[in-house]
Amino acid sequence: MKEVIRVARLDIEVRRSTRRKDVDLTVDRGGEVVISVPERMSQAAIDKVIREKLVWLYATLGRKEETKAQQPPKEFLSGEGFFYLGRKHRLQLCPPGEGATPEQPLVFANGRFLLHRDFVDQGKELFIQWYTREAKDWIQPKVGSLKLRVDASPSAVGIRDLGFRWGSCTRGGKVYFHWRTILLPPERIEYLVLHELVHLHEHNHSSAFYRRLERACPNHNRHEAWFRTHGDDYTL
Repeated sequence: MKEVIRVARLDIEVRRSTRRKDVDLTVDRGGEVVISVPERMSQAAIDKVIREKLVWLYATLGRKEETKAQQPPKEFLSGEGFFYLGRKHRLQLCPPGEGATPEQPLVFANGRFLLHRDFVDQGKELFIQWYTREAKDWIQPKVGSLKLRVDASPSAVGIRDLGFRWGSCTRGGKVYFHWRTILLPPERIEYLVLHELVHLHEHNHSSAFYRRLERACPNHNRHEAWFRTHGDDYTL
């Protein structure tokens, strides 16, 4: 029976060998990820190696693009659901002058998204622009209210498309969040903010990082488990 571990939403086959002294992480032609390790290497040590290679793994697999391709594309028609702060809200196409205008073709009102029907072809772009603005307005104050818990203050906070990542932290002290972060439930956004603020102290996922994260967010394991299970559902 194969030994398989799950790390950051990836299923990885572990192949142990008494003759092996080093570690080899590969992606085979079928897209399966395999890590070959010495016979007695602990799971914690294997997990650490994989996490250090996550950027390479995701780039190689193109996993996020593949996931998006498998999901039915949005058509931006009345009745479709779009996430915002963890809840799905229906889209309604509007004729000119009824909630949406050429100057503001996408608005959110009374729990619904209203899209000017002449702008359906630009629906995805308009939603990304709207989510980006909302994420900036929501996340920047949240960073301000949570930074004392971590004793870390970023030099800047930005919203951008980060590919497969929810957030990132630079050596210069800037933190960035993916625009689709605003699709998530508020408690998950708060966790992501704390996670990136901790990275201002520890720039990797070392044991020191997790000790700081544990102090700032004692239930971080529950949040990470949620992201592994549900994170891919929150996309456009």
